[in-house]
Amino acid sequence: MIRGLRMFAVLVVAGLAAGCTTFSEVPSSEPQVIGGVFRVQPGVLWSAAKDGNNQTWTINGIGLESISFLTNVGDGEAIAPRLQGEKAPTFRSDMTASDIVDLFEAVLTARDYAQVQILSLRPHEISGQDAFRFEYAAFNTNGLEKKGIVIGLIDEETGLNLVIYEAAAEHYFAASLDAAEKVLNSLERI
Repeated sequence: MIRGLRMFAVLVVAGLAAGCTTFSEVPSSEPQVIGGVFRVQPGVLWSAAKDGNNQTWTINGIGLESISFLTNVGDGEAIAPRLQGEKAPTFRSDMTASDIVDLFEAVLTARDYAQVQILSLRPHEISGQDAFRFEYAAFNTNGLEKKGIVIGLIDEETGLNLVIYEAAAEHYFAASLDAAEKVLNSLERI
């Protein structure tokens, strides 16, 4: 019963948050250019909220699953611009993939995620460029377990670029994983 009430509360909060953001349809068959850095093939119908070069896509609602595209993060810039002061971990152009994992974990912690676990950092490739990929698990501020996949590209021209698939561990991560992997596997550097 309590778990059901928690899930209901999460859905209500996600719905209210979504009401403050304008979403547009992302057609399933049209390639999308993200931040002037990536081209991706959606594969299924997504809804997108845009904020400058950054976008967040969802199928069922941001609180349930999302793919976030953070692009063109320059040297000294925060990767989570809404975090303020000491809670705003910043990117440095000399960072390695391991450093970005630590930075990402710091962002989750600053957002009050708990029990953060970073899993299986490994090399990845996007259009012939060296990139990296890792998974994570954590609990958000509502106690909802989340799982995620992050693909990162550090580029001399565009800085740090991250693509983050995050979903509620119970049901939604697995339910939307095929659609998310289609997007992640279609990433091209333009």
